[in-house]
Amino acid sequence: MNIKGLIAADKNKLKNQSVASKVSGIFRNASIRFALVIAFMVVTIVTAVWGVYSIYSRDLKADNIQGEIRIDIQALSKHFLWALSATTEEVRTSELEKISEAFSDFNGYKEELSKVYDNETMIKQFYEHLAVVEANGKTLEGMFSDGHSTNEDIFEYFDGTLYPSINDVASDLKTVSQEIAEHGQAVYTRTLITTGVSAALSFLIILTTVLFIASGGSALAKSIVEPVDEVRTAARDMSEGKLDINIEYRAEDELGELAHDLRKSTRYTASIVSDISESLGRMATGDFTKGTDNPKLYIGDYSAIKDALEDIADRLSTTLTQVRESSSQVSAGAQNMSEGATALAEGATDQAAAIQQLTASVSTVTEQTRNVADAAAQSNEMAQKVKEDVDTSARKMHLVTDAMTRITEASKEIELVTNSIEAIAKQTQLLALNASIEAARAGDAGKGFAVVAGEISQLANQSSEAAKNTHQLISDTMDEISNGNEVVDETKAALELVVESVNHVSEMMTTSGNMAKDQVTSMEQITEGIEQISNVVSSNSATAEESSAVSQQLSEESSMLNDLIDKFKVKNG
Repeated sequence: MNIKGLIAADKNKLKNQSVASKVSGIFRNASIRFALVIAFMVVTIVTAVWGVYSIYSRDLKADNIQGEIRIDIQALSKHFLWALSATTEEVRTSELEKISEAFSDFNGYKEELSKVYDNETMIKQFYEHLAVVEANGKTLEGMFSDGHSTNEDIFEYFDGTLYPSINDVASDLKTVSQEIAEHGQAVYTRTLITTGVSAALSFLIILTTVLFIASGGSALAKSIVEPVDEVRTAARDMSEGKLDINIEYRAEDELGELAHDLRKSTRYTASIVSDISESLGRMATGDFTKGTDNPKLYIGDYSAIKDALEDIADRLSTTLTQVRESSSQVSAGAQNMSEGATALAEGATDQAAAIQQLTASVSTVTEQTRNVADAAAQSNEMAQKVKEDVDTSARKMHLVTDAMTRITEASKEIELVTNSIEAIAKQTQLLALNASIEAARAGDAGKGFAVVAGEISQLANQSSEAAKNTHQLISDTMDEISNGNEVVDETKAALELVVESVNHVSEMMTTSGNMAKDQVTSMEQITEGIEQISNVVSSNSATAEESSAVSQQLSEESSMLNDLIDKFKVKNG
């Protein structure tokens, strides 16, 4: 692949590819380029992260540890000098304790430094010098505590032995620091170079990808838009009825095939349209002997047009033949219709006269029915009045029955009183008889009492007789009252029958009145219907006269139609 192929798409190759291949090729190439960009970016990021991590995990930590050791070594020297110059034992003891703590910290620093610093030779040398410092420090601590060494001895040992060993450790740490710096610089330089190269390659690939996408997009758009524009213009011309079109685009893709098929289709359609125009022009002159002059043109779905043209010719030929026959029949039928219309007009006149007589008869029946309805309404009112009178009589009979009942009850009470009076009279007679016996025994002294007893006995007999007569009268009265009650019951039953009959008559009169009203309504509707019939008959008479005139005109027009049909050429049946 040359440089031009990296930044531009091959237009000739695109032209002969399918649309799907064009689009997928452009996007596949762009996807590969973007994948390369992403890969270089990942490499750049991984390199940068690795460089930063390496500097942090080794160089920075190692540098921090050696810095801490150098600080502690310097602090160790200060603590020895301060212990030497201390004026009190308490201060000296405190400084010596700090020296012991510093030696303990050195052991931890050694382990941490060995984890992040990989120069074993330098580590070994550093451990040896640090051990010397620790041993000299321990010796110096012993000189402080043995009580025999003077300050001059202690200072001389510090300055001549301990301090030079501390300088050796400091020198080792300086060397470690320089190596760490050099290693960090190397890592930084390597990371910077790798990142720069990856970024440059990524930029180069992005640049070529952008140029390729721009070129490929333009070529892709041109390879699609140009033929689409031509096809769209041709389709618009066809939609406007233009068949003389020219499509210049030629290629082996789908659009090229579409352009070729459209050119072929327009030429074929133009031939068919020309034949249809000639065929319809021939039919316009009245020649229906055939449908099309070139039936072989109509292939596939176009055969429906040929069938339609043939069908039009056949149908019009058949129709014109039938019209000629029908016109003759219409002419004959028009004559018959004229005669029938005349007869219909005469019959309508007779019907109108008969309907007038029928209307008069119906009006008379309607009036009589209305009178019957009025009479039924009056009879209903009278029946209602009779019903009310009978109801009043029935209520009064109920009152008579109640009075007879009360009289019967009073007669029974009087009979009881009479029985009491009769019993009293019998007792009185008995008393009078006893009084007479006693008066007879008394002799002359009882004569006056005997007379009174006789009067009382006579009065008692009269009372008893009167009671018997009263009892007989009451008995006769009770019999008459019983007979009266029977008569009243019979009268009451008869009145109830009369009420029932009057109610039935009232209902019948109401029904008759309603039926009479309905009959009046029906007769009025019959009258309206007869009037409508009269109007229809009058209209039929007028229509019959008009039909007669139209029939004459139709006969004349049928003759003219036959003359026009003779001008057409039709297929022989």
